[in-house]
Amino acid sequence: MRRRELLFGALGSIVYLACGGDEGSRRGSGKPGDEDGTTDDADPSRPVVPTSRDTDSHRLFPQGLASGDPRPARVVLWTRIDPVAAGKAPSDDIEIELILARDEELTDIVARTTLVAAASADHTVRVVPTELEPGRHYYYRFEREGTTTLVGRTKTAPTDDADVPVKFVFAACQDYIGRYYHAWKALLDEKPDLDFILFLGDYIYESVNDTRFQSTETTRKIDLPNGMDTSPKLDGSRIAAATLADYRTLYKAYRSEPLLREVHRRYPFIVTWDDHEFADDCWQDHSTSFNGKDPVTGDDLEGDEKNTARRTAANRAFFDHQPIDVVYKENFTFPFDIKIYRTLRWGKHVELFLTDQRSYRADHLVPEGGKVDFSVGKFLNYNIVGTRYFVRKPGFDPMESAAKPTLLGAAQKTWFVDAVKKSTATWKVWGNEVMVYQMALDLWRLPGVPDKIFGFTPYTAYLNADQWDGYRSERAEILGAFEAANIENLLVCTGDIHSFHAAELHTDFDAPGETPVGVEYVTAGISSSSLNGLIAKLLPSDSPLAFVTEALLGGANEAFLASNEKYLRYTDSDSYGFAFMTIDGSKAEAEFVHTGVPTNPTDTGVKSRDRFVTKVGTNRVTKL
Repeated sequence: MRRRELLFGALGSIVYLACGGDEGSRRGSGKPGDEDGTTDDADPSRPVVPTSRDTDSHRLFPQGLASGDPRPARVVLWTRIDPVAAGKAPSDDIEIELILARDEELTDIVARTTLVAAASADHTVRVVPTELEPGRHYYYRFEREGTTTLVGRTKTAPTDDADVPVKFVFAACQDYIGRYYHAWKALLDEKPDLDFILFLGDYIYESVNDTRFQSTETTRKIDLPNGMDTSPKLDGSRIAAATLADYRTLYKAYRSEPLLREVHRRYPFIVTWDDHEFADDCWQDHSTSFNGKDPVTGDDLEGDEKNTARRTAANRAFFDHQPIDVVYKENFTFPFDIKIYRTLRWGKHVELFLTDQRSYRADHLVPEGGKVDFSVGKFLNYNIVGTRYFVRKPGFDPMESAAKPTLLGAAQKTWFVDAVKKSTATWKVWGNEVMVYQMALDLWRLPGVPDKIFGFTPYTAYLNADQWDGYRSERAEILGAFEAANIENLLVCTGDIHSFHAAELHTDFDAPGETPVGVEYVTAGISSSSLNGLIAKLLPSDSPLAFVTEALLGGANEAFLASNEKYLRYTDSDSYGFAFMTIDGSKAEAEFVHTGVPTNPTDTGVKSRDRFVTKVGTNRVTKL
C-alpha cells in the first residue's frame, strides 16, 4: 500500500481508518493530531504477539470485542479495556493497538494502528476501517502491551447489485437479572453461517430488581453505583439506573456475560434500542415508573416524569458500548445528542430500515393519573391497566382517531416512508421495535370469561397500547402510503413482546383488504419473561380484571388467533428464543427457535422449531 492516513472528525469518539492501497500492510495512529498517519508504535514490521489465553484476555478486556453496522467498504470495530487491570487510574486514557487481517491467523494484515481508549468514553474504542473489500470476512484483534483480546470475526456487506442470499438472526429482550442466556448458547452450539445479527431492542434492562418482571434469583444480579428508587412507596423494592455510571455499569455487566461476549466475537451486530435502554415504556425523555403519581407527595403528575439528564446519560452509554455507525454529539443533550434511525443495504435483495420508536413518540394517550375512565377499561387510578395494557378498543379508537398521536415523529416518518419508496432492493426489511399487527383480544373467547364484563358487550381490548395499536392512525398512514405506492415485499422483523408471532399486515386491520401490505415476523425474547409470565403479574389479585389471568394462561394462543383470524397466522405466548431469517430473490424464510426456560440454569438446548415462508410478491405467511 502507498501511504494512507487516518481520517478524523468530530464524530463522538469514532476513528475512521482508511485501508485502501496496494502494500499489503499499513500503519497509523488513532490519536487525533497525528496528521501524517504514522507512528513507531504501530510499525507493521513488528512481530504479531501470540493471542492471549482466555483468562488473560478477559481480565484486561472483560467485555471482549465486537463489530457492527457492516457496509460494503466499512464496519465498526469495538472493544473496552479495564483501566485497573491495565495498571492505570480510572481517569487515564490508555493506548491500545488494533490489527485487522484477511485471515484468522493475522498473517495477511490490512491495517495495524494505535488507538486511544479514552476515560471519557468509559475506556471504549470505536474504529471504522474503510475501503474494505465487499462481501468477505475480516479478522481483528486488540492488544495492550502483549495482552490481547481473542480474535474476532466480522463480515462486510456485499455490493448493492450482488445477487446473493442473506441469512441473519433477529433477536431482542435479554434481561440478565436472575436469567440465563440459553438462546445464545443454542445459537453458538449450532454455529450457523450468518451475515449479521439484528438486535431489536432491550439489550439491557435499566432495572435491577423489579419483581413485576424480573427474577428474584440472586446468582445473576447487578449492583448499581447510584440508582434511583422507582417503587411506589420508595421502599427500595425497585431500583433502576439513573446516572451515566449506572447505565455504563449495566452494559459492562451484560457485555461481560461469556455467551453474549462470544456471540459478539463471531458475528457483526446491527442494533437499535427500545424502551429498557432508558426506562420501561418510555417516550422521549419521560419515564413511566410512577404511573403519574408522585410517590412522596401523592400529587398527580399527569404522566410527566421528564428527566432529560437521565435520558442523555442512557443515550451516551448506549453509544459507548454498542458498535453502531452513527454520530454522537457529546456537547448536546437529548434530543440533539444522537440519531439512530438509518438504513443498511445487503446486496441486491435486502435493504434494512431501522427506526427509533422511543425518541420522538407522543405520550401514551390515556393518562395513568387523573380520573378513571370505564370506556377504555381504566377502573383504577394510577394503574397501567386500561391506560397502556388491556385498553378497551371501542372506547380507545375514537379517542385515538381524534388525537392522532405519533410514534415516529414527523421527520422520521417522512424519512422512513420516502426511503422505503425509493428502495430498489427486492425485500424492504423493517427493523421494528414494537408490534405492528393489531393485537386485539376478545375477552369472551377465553375459557370461562363471560360475554358481558362490567356492563360492556362485547369486551375487546388491545393487549398493549405501548405498541403500534396505541398509534393506529399513524400506522394506517404509513402502511397506506406503502399500499398506494405499490411497495412490494415489505418484511417486518419485530421484538419487544416476548413471544413468537407471524402475521399479515393491512392498512385497516378491522377491514382487511384482499391483498396484505406486507408481513411481520416477531421473535420471542432471549431471556426476558415470556408474554404469559408478564400477563400473570400484570393482572394481580387486586386488579378488576384479575379473573382474566387464569383464563389467559390457559388459552391465550387460541384466543389471540381467534380474535385476529383475518391476519394472524401463528402465535406462541409462552416462549423464549430467537429467529433465523433467510432471504433471496424468490422468498423469505423465517425459523422460530424455541429454547428453554431461562430462570432454570440447566434447561438448555433447542426445544422446538417452527418454519414459515413468504414468497416474493405475495405478502402472505405460509407455515412449512
